[in-house]
Amino acid sequence: MFDVNTIPAAEKERITKNLAKWGIAIDQQTGKIDYIPGTVIPAVNCESIHLIRHVETEAVAKHEFMSDTSDNCGFTENGIAITNKQAKELDGYNFDVALFGPIARVVNTKELIMQTPQKFQCVRVEKLHGINNTGWEYKSFYDLEHDPTFVAREIENNMFARTPNGTSWGTVIANCVDVLELINQQYAGKRILLISQGSVLRAMQILLRTRKHPWDDFTVSGMYHVGDDSKKKKDYGIINKVY
Repeated sequence: MFDVNTIPAAEKERITKNLAKWGIAIDQQTGKIDYIPGTVIPAVNCESIHLIRHVETEAVAKHEFMSDTSDNCGFTENGIAITNKQAKELDGYNFDVALFGPIARVVNTKELIMQTPQKFQCVRVEKLHGINNTGWEYKSFYDLEHDPTFVAREIENNMFARTPNGTSWGTVIANCVDVLELINQQYAGKRILLISQGSVLRAMQILLRTRKHPWDDFTVSGMYHVGDDSKKKKDYGIINKVY
């Protein structure tokens, strides 16, 4: 069984400090987060931020978990069609730059988007990296719903809980703090497109206060596509406004 207290101390400290910069406190025992009342969050110096999620994968269609490298990360024909349509609409946004994450399904999404001629440049950003579910590949929500690590990370929203070789929500959000700082340093006044994962979208929404509470509107069953009618499933390959 994974013990959330075994997360490396240095990473736990980094997560805590990065989130504190954005007015988010972490209970060190439970890993739960909440906004610190009255905190003014740092300014965001770009003109706008949008995020497009990677193409729908076979894992999504099968309602399975996927890791960064699992074989169920191949794209569905439906997903490719949706992303191709969105790629043709990107010109209307006048993006200056697209920042894309490092994992294969995100890089491949970027390549698919760029098959439609675009005006913006693309820059790979290592920290633009969402949840890695190594250890849960090919499993469903129902396979994991009673697993202690799954309950801690996905039901109790413990920022420090992770699969043994995967990542925590805290790491994803802390990395997004670094991405926002990069944007402020290098892309002030620009219109930004992020090409990444759904967990990065959630992390950005948490940091930028688009909800009264960090986990408003979050349901694990929706996040992991239980049922063909899941609204979240339709978000793959779709442009979302972040800022």
